[in-house]
Amino acid sequence: MGKLSISALGALIAITSVAAPVYAESLAFNYSGSLRVRYETLNNPIFPTSDNVRTQTNERISTRIRLKGDAAYGNWRAVAEIEDSRAYLDDNDPTLKSSQVNTLEPVQLYISYHDVSEYIDSVTVGRVTLDHGSRRLIGHTRFRNATSSFEGALVDARLTGWQLRGFYLFPVARFPSDSASIDDNKRALDKSFSNRKLFGLYAVSEDKAWTVHSYWLKESDSAELATKNRDIITLSVDRTQRFFNSWKYNIEAMVQTGHARQTASASDVTDRNVKAWMIHSHVGKQLNKSTFLRAEVEAASGDSNSDDGTINAFDSLYGLRRFDFGPTDVYQTFPRSNILAPGLRSVTKISDIHNIMVGYKALWLHQVPEGEEDFLGHQVEFRWQYQVSSQLQFSLGGAYLAKGNALETGAYPDNSAYAFTGLMYTFK
Repeated sequence: MGKLSISALGALIAITSVAAPVYAESLAFNYSGSLRVRYETLNNPIFPTSDNVRTQTNERISTRIRLKGDAAYGNWRAVAEIEDSRAYLDDNDPTLKSSQVNTLEPVQLYISYHDVSEYIDSVTVGRVTLDHGSRRLIGHTRFRNATSSFEGALVDARLTGWQLRGFYLFPVARFPSDSASIDDNKRALDKSFSNRKLFGLYAVSEDKAWTVHSYWLKESDSAELATKNRDIITLSVDRTQRFFNSWKYNIEAMVQTGHARQTASASDVTDRNVKAWMIHSHVGKQLNKSTFLRAEVEAASGDSNSDDGTINAFDSLYGLRRFDFGPTDVYQTFPRSNILAPGLRSVTKISDIHNIMVGYKALWLHQVPEGEEDFLGHQVEFRWQYQVSSQLQFSLGGAYLAKGNALETGAYPDNSAYAFTGLMYTFK
């Protein structure tokens, strides 16, 4: 745990220990949590591989427990959240990473002071998880089993109708990171590093129609941390607008510039220029009281030449992709890079009990070397959520990828079939 999170922990203990006995009648405390159990199965991995690296069929049972405590006194607030993410049944699956297994870790541990001034809403210090805008650059995970955390400081403010957030953060690296320890659900304390930092500004207009955010990621190698030495700036502009009453469109455009290295290898010492972009857009209509249908397209720049001194592959930083490209974890859906993917999606909500999503995408690589195939295939996905009770939710879903020529190589050229089911219990 970094110095900042230790300070936050000390402040949290001090606030709760001092305030509780003296001002017990004014101290408000809330707690909440959830327990999720999910089963996944995949036949024929998506990406080309050999049978000595990955088996044809993979099964996994994953569990995730979240426990959160929130203490408030006057303008002060202290939050602590623990998460325990584990995986079972996997037989040394090479795709099992620390993004899916993170055993008994404090993912949030911070203090904040609210109503600082006319313009400053709050100041927060400690370890946090974040949701910004579309969550394509930074987000609190829903489907994925483990959560990304950050240590640092945030300032939330208001100016001429805009909600603003300035932040200076150190991304938290999840440990252990070696495959054997992850496969055995072993525990090690996560920590941040001073040689990797993320800072910028996030802004939302008063009518929520505009979202603008910028991120500057700076990192360098150290004895404990091998990096791509990224020094990149990412700017995103997001516009949402309703029209003709029941129609809505959204477009989000991102540009990325700076420099980085091709790999995190110690032998890679060549800094390359970064020039990349990403676009998401959709237009949809409320068909009836329960169903929304939209046409959508995802596009992100990619690299077809790794020797030209420029990196054109888009880096989605700490963003999420499940809601655009399909289930992550076992399915290992497509990255938000070097992709062109138009499609259709419908979401039907029936009386707050049933939530049904059906989606289709055609997928191409945006850039390929001359003479190589670019069509990845046709993907259909489905998800049904049934609210059994106010606290218990049942989920069932899956995806099917009819592979295109670009993926019909390796030991498993046949189409990929994936299914999952799960239960989540929440309390507060």
